Amino acid sequence: MSRFPCFIFRAPGAIARARYTYDSMAVTNAAQLDQRLASGWFLTLDEAIKSAGVSAIPIRRVRPKPPRRPSKPLDGINRRMAKPVAPDAVSKHAPEPVLRAAPDDDAPVTREELATKAKELGISFDGRTSNRKLIKLIEAALA
Repeated sequence: MSRFPCFIFRAPGAIARARYTYDSMAVTNAAQLDQRLASGWFLTLDEAIKSAGVSAIPIRRVRPKPPRRPSKPLDGINRRMAKPVAPDAVSKHAPEPVLRAAPDDDAPVTREELATKAKELGISFDGRTSNRKLIKLIEAALA
């Protein structure tokens, strides 16, 4: 008959394959095997699937597509939604130029000013040179 332990099968079940679902269980003695065979288990997987028929075929659930994210706005508006603007309308509504005040003499020295002064004095530096160190090198060269 069968050697123990052996596997028995039932369909449908929790184990899903491409064309069917099934359950399996290991039995260790003849009494347990007879009890399970009487309650609807089978010795081979083919027998279990044939006896289950259509109910062993898994139901395929189609996942809904995630909602589409809107496109990223370009320059504050979505270009597809932008309406063409007439050239006359642009000139009428163009913003007036903003006049910026000259920096105060008490304003701290900018990196560009330090770089031009260091180049005039022939001081070698690079991007790793801090502003504080550059000021010290300029002051040493001027002294």
